[in-house]
Amino acid sequence: MERIVQQTDYDALSCRISAISKGYLPSPSLQIERCHYNGYREMHVEYLRALKNVSMKIHSKVYQVAKTSFPVMNYGTYLRTVSIDLALDEFLKLVGEDRKVQVVNLGCGSDLRMVPLLRNHSNLFYVDVDYESSISVKRKVLWESPMLREMLDLKREDATGEVSSERYKLLPCDLNRLDQTMRGLEALTGPDCPTVIISECLLCYMADRESQQLIDSVKGFYKSGSWISYDPIGGSAPGDRFGVIMQNNLKESRNLDMPTLMVYNSTEKYASRFHGADTTASDMWEVLTSQISNEESARLRSLQFLDEIEELKVMQKHYLLLVARW
Repeated sequence: MERIVQQTDYDALSCRISAISKGYLPSPSLQIERCHYNGYREMHVEYLRALKNVSMKIHSKVYQVAKTSFPVMNYGTYLRTVSIDLALDEFLKLVGEDRKVQVVNLGCGSDLRMVPLLRNHSNLFYVDVDYESSISVKRKVLWESPMLREMLDLKREDATGEVSSERYKLLPCDLNRLDQTMRGLEALTGPDCPTVIISECLLCYMADRESQQLIDSVKGFYKSGSWISYDPIGGSAPGDRFGVIMQNNLKESRNLDMPTLMVYNSTEKYASRFHGADTTASDMWEVLTSQISNEESARLRSLQFLDEIEELKVMQKHYLLLVARW
């Protein structure tokens, strides 16, 4: 199961590379101006270059998928990426620059948000968490790249091969093992520091019991914080078969399960998992049509011809971004 879920990260990396190559990312107004993500394209190109030296097999998979990504997929990657970045930026502005803040990325995979965030926020401490196999690849890739190594101020321990800096740590663990996860977080982070949790297409691959225990335990440990979660939802409208079809396709093609896709199949049901928190949740179609400016929408339309508008709408209404604050 670990290997199958890990493959979904390579899909996500492929989609980011495609969206970057076509100009969707970074967004000049939403990422560069508001989140200060300068060098976004360069650091992803560098990560891909270093990945080739670490694993030609993984690099080939990522590169091949990136070449065949359709406009509807690039839109989805854009919305996924920008909505999380803006939610993070809002949290950091709310905390301010004079207080230490922690970011914990659960199921981080190859995500590179830590690079611009650590460069732009001197008060930030960042922890990437994932399976041992995923962390091992990421650790090797970051160390392989002089550019990324310098940007993150990384050092490597000769005895263990672990890579880290004073403000950036990689935590290998199985998030389905709550005791292991909490021991690692308790060792690296403090409960009194404002903390933002990122879970990007993570909870959907966990069983209901394990995912709920993870949510409750993490929220219970940090006294104040925000949880930013991006996930698919199955759909609750009568006759909506999106989730059922998605589950069947993943099972047949990859033997991959999404145990809670049809359990928390609406924004309201998904938000109910975060007991006692102040939650807001929007599907990605709502984000595109009500939160993206006319100027930015025009920029997106200029990048590629998109004639699958209805397909885009159906897909993006089945993905959400939730922000829970406590």
